Amino acid sequence: MDVSYFGAHGHVPLRVALLLAAVGGILLTGLAGSARIMQLRATARKHRRAHHRAVKAGAKDSSKARR
Repeated sequence: MDVSYFGAHGHVPLRVALLLAAVGGILLTGLAGSARIMQLRATARKHRRAHHRAVKAGAKDSSKARR
């Protein structure tokens, strides 16, 4: 089977071409998934820190009100 990809040309068996396409798809999906997980973790960390700051500020306000 003749293969042309981004200017590269070659001849490979159909099985090898399908295997390379499957492996490439898995790698691409894994890369996109990892990037999304890192993005979600960063957002969760930001929200968690903001929540802790709000709780801490609320505790300070309530302690001042008791005095």
